[in-house]
Amino acid sequence: MSLLIFWDADAPEGFQAPLTRALSGLLPCRISLCDSPVILNGYIGSRRQTDAAALLDSLDLHKRRNHVRAPVLLVVSQDLCRDGDEFLFGLARPSTGTAVVSTARLENAFYDLPDDNEMLTDRLIKESAHEVGHLLGLPHCPDEECIMHNPLTLQDLNRKRQWFCDRCREVLSQGAED
Repeated sequence: MSLLIFWDADAPEGFQAPLTRALSGLLPCRISLCDSPVILNGYIGSRRQTDAAALLDSLDLHKRRNHVRAPVLLVVSQDLCRDGDEFLFGLARPSTGTAVVSTARLENAFYDLPDDNEMLTDRLIKESAHEVGHLLGLPHCPDEECIMHNPLTLQDLNRKRQWFCDRCREVLSQGAED
């Protein structure tokens, strides 16, 4: 199986290689990374956020028009939201094989903390693996250290490890065999 990662021009530079390397070690798929060909839609001025569902709609359209069969992860810098949620770190749409992750709330600067590229890399890897895990059929996991645990806060995300619990790893390995 293959995974395409589309990197938006405004997303932080220098994190592509560490993300690709880490995901290659965590997920049962070949990873290709390229600049994003997708026009970002869905900005909501009153919230100063971008509707994650609108971004997924754009990804879905791109996949259909270009006959892309592989799952696609889009990395953006825009702060994400959707109806009913104040914010999102990321969102996946397993039915179409598309996911989006935002670096906005993964960066310390959002919380007026000193820059920490290691923390940003760690958070980006965990959130990206989480969303791709959904694309590969994994639900949320009750294990707070598992990548598939649903992070509602930055502390939840920081608590997680770059690791799938035994149950989630088993589901991933069964999917890779199919």
